[in-house]
Amino acid sequence: MNMITPFRIVAAAGFVLAVGLFSTTGHAQTDSWQIMRDDPEIHEGLTVIAVGRHIQNKCDDISPRLLRALGFAEGLADRAEELGVARRDIRAFIDDRTEQQRYREVMHAWFAERGVDHREEEAVCRVGRDEITAGTQIGRLLR
Repeated sequence: MNMITPFRIVAAAGFVLAVGLFSTTGHAQTDSWQIMRDDPEIHEGLTVIAVGRHIQNKCDDISPRLLRALGFAEGLADRAEELGVARRDIRAFIDDRTEQQRYREVMHAWFAERGVDHREEEAVCRVGRDEITAGTQIGRLLR
């Protein structure tokens, strides 16, 4: 059974924070978003978070490492600030459904590149366990 726990709630909040790396209005929003979309560190970090969240959601025996996940998300927000993006812009992206969908598609492609259907629970969980065993960035955010 996939129960909502404090860890899952905080992990979801961390994901929302990390995925929320962009925004304001009009031209400024477009500039901020594009700066972060083009930054390899932010893009890779958001991909890690999206993949990790998907694994966690599919696999009852895998959970987030809460403090690591929050620290990782905060590091991405710090990187965005280094690039000149204001915190209010970072938070505004959290609610942008288009950007969230974009990272779901990136996550789907990540699994497809590994020959895994993101909808197949056992395959996703196997990848999750492999990531944990290999000590990858995704694996370090899970247990």
